[in-house]
This record gives sequence, structure tokens and C-alpha cells, in this order.
Amino acid sequence: MSAGKTGTLLIVFVASVVYAARQSSAKRKAKIFIQSFLILGGLLAGFAFLNEHVVKPVVKLSRPSHSYMIKQTKSVMTLDSLYTLEDNQRKAYLKGLITSDTLYLKQIDQRVLNHWVDESGFSFPSGHSFNAYLLGTILAFGIYEEKKRKWRFLALIPLSWALLVALSRVALGAHTAADVSAGAGIGLLLAFTLLGITATRRLLIPKTI
Repeated sequence: MSAGKTGTLLIVFVASVVYAARQSSAKRKAKIFIQSFLILGGLLAGFAFLNEHVVKPVVKLSRPSHSYMIKQTKSVMTLDSLYTLEDNQRKAYLKGLITSDTLYLKQIDQRVLNHWVDESGFSFPSGHSFNAYLLGTILAFGIYEEKKRKWRFLALIPLSWALLVALSRVALGAHTAADVSAGAGIGLLLAFTLLGITATRRLLIPKTI
């Protein structure tokens, strides 16, 4: 997934390269690349950690994929019991459901099933949607603020990407519409808050010198 750990890191890297390339001197280029990579990467990593280890465990909403797997395989394990297991135990149990089922889960693409197993934690809010809308909004704002007005339409690219990420999370069965709406909303709110403060906006979108 492009808004997962690897995908997000790659997009942050590319954005940092673009910000650095706009600078005039080699010293300035290096400074802006490091600054952008650390700030954008750190921001996303920090809130991802907070979401996975604080927010989701407090809200405790199960994933639709897990609910479907337990229901279709007529598992003796309840959803509440599933989430009392350690992460590795939970993944092993879900893999066991896939292996033992010969009717319902075998009809689903193996890549989707593997994703259901990998995404073994709670559901609400969607971290992928949060990442996509936070990063997509910041990048779109940076493009729109460029002096060359004729390129402003390119701001639609990161926003469209964010929307597609959110829709894909529902399509994959990893989240509900409420999960992705909450993740997207929080991402947007944080992005607009950071962009609305001059000091943080200058750090997130460095000026060309």
C-alpha cells in the first residue's frame, strides 16, 4: 500500500528531493532535504505510533475482515477473544483459519488474505487514510503555493491519491467507511492546523532560496 510504512517513506523521500532541488546552493539543498525528510517522516511516524498504540487500543473496534473470517469459517473464537491474543498469536490464528477453510476464504485472492493477516490490529481510525490525507494535503498546499500558477492543477494529484487510498482500504475489507472517514478527517484537521501556523508551515514547505 502506498500509504503504508514503505510507501509513505518513499513519498516523503521524493518530496524531500523535490524541495531540495528547488534550492540554489548545494549546502541549502542538503539542509532542506534533511530538514524535510526528518520533519515529514517524524510527523507521520509519531502520529502513526500514537494511533496504533494509544487510540486504536482505547477505541477497540474490530476489523471487518476479521469479523468476516470468523463468521464464514464458523470459528469457535470470538472477536473479543481474538483481540486478547498477542499480535503474533493473532496472526497465526488468522493464518490457521485461511488454511483450514475450503469454501469461503479460498475464493478470495491470496494477496487480500495475506493483507488481512498482516493488518491484525484494531480498525478505528484508519492509519493509512490518516497518513494519506495528512501528507497529501501538505503536498497539495505546497504545489498550489508555487509562483507558477499554470502548475496549480497538479495539486489535485496528491489529493486524488489520498482519496484513492481511503477508498482502497474499504474495498480491501480492512476498514469500514467510518474508519477511513475518521482517519481522513483527523489527517485533514492536523494538516490545516500545521499549515495555518506560519512557523510550522515554513518547516513543512520550505521557501526557495
